Amino acid sequence: MRFSKKSVRAFVVAMIFAMIFSSAAFAAGKTAYLTSKNWEPNVKKVINQMFDMYGKNSKGYDPNCKPYAVFDFDNTVSINDVGQETYFYMFERLRFAAKPERMYTLLTTGIPDVNMDLGEKWGHLTVAKVARDAAKAYKKLYDKGYVAPDNSKESKMKEWIDSDDWKEFATKVWWLHDAIVSSYSTAIGYPWTSYLFEGMTRAQVQQLALESHKLSHERQLKDPTQWKKIKWQSPDSKKYPSEAGQLTIKHNNSVTVTPEMQELLVCLEENGIDVWFCSASYLDVICATVPAWNLKGVDGITAMTNKEKGGVLTNEYDYDLHPQTEGPGKVATVDKIIRPLYKGRGPIFGAGDSQGDFNFQTEYKDTAVVLVVNRVRKDDEGLLASVAMYQNKKGIDLPAAKKQGDIRVVLQGRNENGGWFWPTTATMSVGKTEPATLTSKAQGWLETMEKGTSVKDMINNCVALTGSQKKYDGYKTK
Repeated sequence: MRFSKKSVRAFVVAMIFAMIFSSAAFAAGKTAYLTSKNWEPNVKKVINQMFDMYGKNSKGYDPNCKPYAVFDFDNTVSINDVGQETYFYMFERLRFAAKPERMYTLLTTGIPDVNMDLGEKWGHLTVAKVARDAAKAYKKLYDKGYVAPDNSKESKMKEWIDSDDWKEFATKVWWLHDAIVSSYSTAIGYPWTSYLFEGMTRAQVQQLALESHKLSHERQLKDPTQWKKIKWQSPDSKKYPSEAGQLTIKHNNSVTVTPEMQELLVCLEENGIDVWFCSASYLDVICATVPAWNLKGVDGITAMTNKEKGGVLTNEYDYDLHPQTEGPGKVATVDKIIRPLYKGRGPIFGAGDSQGDFNFQTEYKDTAVVLVVNRVRKDDEGLLASVAMYQNKKGIDLPAAKKQGDIRVVLQGRNENGGWFWPTTATMSVGKTEPATLTSKAQGWLETMEKGTSVKDMINNCVALTGSQKKYDGYKTK
């Protein structure tokens, strides 16, 4: 799948024709249900009720304007972040097209003040200092002939991985990623990494991502113990002089899709419900997951997208196509790209895991079910986790939630030390030995609902409760 600015428009037209001419395919057949034993029981029950109430065999189903689902991708469809894993693969194999004289510019693109003191947490360093170190190391790697946008240099990979130049470059670029997201905002940090694709074609990015996705999935099947944190460290500044000194970062290793998530996508398709991915990772990286993991039933993808010049990517986000696909930007993107295909209706189902998904999961009147993949959050997604636990405890099924005017939120746990779902709401985070379901804050929100505060009032009060966003447009208002 390839969705450039032109191909997105062509794809939209293709989908309209597909909805018109494929209606007969959804006129008959049995309802498909989730059957895996690793779904949390309430998740399986409620989603299967959704298939009965809104699928192709339901009363009022319109095959010419089907219901649709919207999924976040990283840590929702996948376990771990496919975008980040692709960048790690890119660093390890030095798959870049950027000229060395451009690297400092790429690493500082979009940063409001590159000389701002990042504070004690980040060693009182600045983006400018660390970016200069990384750019110098990149030039050395480039001048040695190690860098290419394809795999033509990979026979020398062991040479550069063992070199101080590579350790300096890879560590400090990813240190910048973590520091920028933490010190500025996700709105700045999320597109920032994509600027490293400058000079590459979309086909080259998709090929890079395809290789990365396949490798990670194969590793998962062969060695479940590889789910852990990996440490990168730049050289000792005494033997490798630098402005920022020696830095260390850690990142999660590997990424995969669970059989349960694959089952859900297939069931949605078989029940005549369209599936869209709306991701804060880069578009071509997400598109590559479809062939890499053989994902069925995907009807469209929206994600971060940069402008092109002369057939290659630039360090400029393409706001002409749609807003950044995170937080409220996901709602704006659904409104601009997806809703017009469905007569202005919102999604019937929304799946996510973090703050960036809360808005599109809660703001649409048409949304009946929300799946939260539990990452034990204390932000707005953690608030949704507490809603799910409240509805579970009260025995509220989908028909009852609909009667109350509420979305039925369900909570799925997983084991991040092995990369799989399990039939509980609790999650075992990477490196932990005990699973957890709610943070202390989320437990407090659950207790507030048990004392009588409605789901609607809790969600509408999210700004005051979590402080994770400055404004919220309202529960089931669109």
